[in-house]
Amino acid sequence: MTSINVSRTVLYILNSIFTIFGLAIAAASIWFFCQVHEFTRLRNSNHYLLDYTVYWPQAIPWIFFIVAVLIIGVSVCGFTSAKKKSKGLLTMYVTAMTIVIVLLVAASVIALVFADNKSTDDFVKDTVWDVYFQSKNDNEVADAFGVIERKLHCCGADSPRDYKNWKADFPMSCCDVYYHGWLEPYAIDCAFTNKLANERHGCSTVAAQYARIAIKVLSAAAIFTALIGIIAVVFAVVLYKQLKELRNRPPPTHESESKKVLL
Repeated sequence: MTSINVSRTVLYILNSIFTIFGLAIAAASIWFFCQVHEFTRLRNSNHYLLDYTVYWPQAIPWIFFIVAVLIIGVSVCGFTSAKKKSKGLLTMYVTAMTIVIVLLVAASVIALVFADNKSTDDFVKDTVWDVYFQSKNDNEVADAFGVIERKLHCCGADSPRDYKNWKADFPMSCCDVYYHGWLEPYAIDCAFTNKLANERHGCSTVAAQYARIAIKVLSAAAIFTALIGIIAVVFAVVLYKQLKELRNRPPPTHESESKKVLL
């Protein structure tokens, strides 16, 4: 296998890994957006009629999603340039890859500096409290908030004590509703003395922690993808130089140097 084929093979592998991470970042961004939207859609819309502010937990998924789409596009360019052994396409690929690497690093820095801080906690807390108050008067919101409590294993907005002012018992979403065994599933007691419910954190705390974790994971994945991109750029430059040397190599001058065989 010639050195050109080795560089092409490595470039294929690196672009495959780059594409996989791009798809993973895109999927994680969509998931993060859906989780945030699950809370924000339950808020009292009248409170946000004149609020046009885009908060970081709402913006971060879009930032990483756009970068992920660019990753996939650059990977296609990388596959094409390696397959066709085109110096022009390789130049375009290196330029585009450099831009994407800068965007990946910038997205990570923005997420860690501006989103992974108290502003995200405040946004989540305000949103959860708004949804919690909505659940007092709207059964549909209460059911949706109950689904969130079951999924996050949390209870109330700030703590389980939030329910003690206006309910006779904890909602079933704060407790393990069913036991599964040899017997049929049955509801358990969910009184204010329930130990499990009282030990749970409020949904604002749990949701804020999950938001912070999601931001850190997206940022770490972006940084790792940028490192893969840097290695791909190095091999693309190597392949470019190999192709340039091959085309600048003088043709054979003697018959003995030619590979042609006279019939």
